[in-house]
Formats: sequence, structure tokens, C-alpha cells
Amino acid sequence: MLQKVYRFIARYQLPLFLGLALAFSAGIAAAAAAAGNEDIAILTVFTPSLLAIVLTAVLSGRVGLSDLLVKRFWGHSRWIWVAISVGLVPITAFLAILIASFWGGPAPALRTTQLLPQIIVIILISVGEEFGWRGYALPRLQQRYSPLIASLILGVFWAVWHIPGYLIGVGVPLAMPLIVFFLWVILMTILMTWVYNHTQSVLLAIIMHSAANGAFNYLPLLPEFTGQLEPFLLLLGLLGLVVTAVVFGDSKHIGFFTGIRTRTLVGEHDA
Repeated sequence: MLQKVYRFIARYQLPLFLGLALAFSAGIAAAAAAAGNEDIAILTVFTPSLLAIVLTAVLSGRVGLSDLLVKRFWGHSRWIWVAISVGLVPITAFLAILIASFWGGPAPALRTTQLLPQIIVIILISVGEEFGWRGYALPRLQQRYSPLIASLILGVFWAVWHIPGYLIGVGVPLAMPLIVFFLWVILMTILMTWVYNHTQSVLLAIIMHSAANGAFNYLPLLPEFTGQLEPFLLLLGLLGLVVTAVVFGDSKHIGFFTGIRTRTLVGEHDA
């Protein structure tokens, strides 16, 4: 019986991960709504990484956990990729705000200077998600699909995973149409795939995720803070240009359309 369960988990580990991630998101949001305590919903952010750790432990034991939590954590980063992870979204967001300011948008400035507890929460969110999304799901999707298709699939699941929180009023920018948020998540997923495939580093995924959430928190960007959607739409437009340049300009190295290189990328060092 245990062998059958093990074979089932091994065969369907990726659908199990994605399905359970959505189920836990819905279940925790429902529990938060039933209890009348929205703070319970923060537990959702830890479920992707916890699911990845549990499934890896069951299927691959200590060797698999070492690969996920140590080898994939550090990867083989170069400073250029650290800089991209830290700066790409905040700099693009600042530029979007600057452009919007010429048409009556908020002036480029820090929305708040308070560091704690925001920084801790931002980092915990990224750690709680990224061992799951980038460390576990993305490599397995890319065993079957090209990086572009894998990113689109993962982006849709990542976006849908946020819906239960959106429905109870937490975890997602609320003063924007859900389709706008979905587009943000998909663009971000493609960019994070680009960085991950060059570095094999969950740490840089955590940094990039944290930098994006930091931009949301510290810059006058989100409509719930500014009362305007235009700065965020400009951010999406600029990121769309970046994504287009990345997908077509870096396809020879990463193989965004074919996936030929990425399927043999584990263990390689970035040239």
C-alpha cells in the first residue's frame, strides 16, 4: 500500500503540488473568513515552500532536501544577476511613477520610511513562496515545457493562488481589477524564470520577489495608496517591453521557445 502511494506521489508530484497549493490557499482563506480574523490568511504564504519541502522529503529524502534547500538556494549567481534581481522592478516602478507624474500622477518619492515590521514581512512572504514556485515547480515544468510555456503555466497558477486572499480582502492589491494583477504576476513570472535559468538560485528569486513587494510598499505605485491606476499600468507597459526584449533577445541562451538548453541547465555554470 505504501509503495502504491509513493508511486502515485512520484508520478503526479507536480499536479499534486499545484493542486494542494491552491487547496491550502482556499482553505486558509475560508478559515480566516469563518473566524473573522484576516490575520490567519498570512499562513497561506508559507504553503508553497512547505509543500515543496514535504514532497521533496518524501520522494528524495536528505539528498533531495539538500539540493532544494542548499544547492538551489545558492545556485551560481554573478553580481549582474544580483543587481537585476534587486533593481529591475524598483527602478522600472520609479520610472513609471516619474512618467505618470507629468500627467497628474503622484510625484516620485518614498511613500513611507518605516522599515519594521514591513521588511520582515516582505522577506518572510518571499521565503515562504519561492522554494515552492521557483525551487520546486519551475524546474519540473521546464522538464516538460519550454521556459516560456512553463512561465505562463506557473504564472496562471501563482495568480489564481492569490484569489482566495483577494476575495477576503487581504494579500493582493485590492483597488485594481483582478485581470491587471494577473498580468503583473505573469510578467513577473517570465522575468523570474529568466533570472532563475541563468543562476539556478532560489535566493535571487527571493530577492527579486522581495524587491517587487518592497516597491509596492515604499513607492506611490499601487492605486490603494494613490487613488490612481495609471502608474501601475505604466509599470506593466514598461515591464512588457522588458519581457519582450528578454524573451526574444535571450532566447539563444535560455531557449525560451524551445527549452533545449534549460533542460540540461541544472549543474551548469552561467557563461
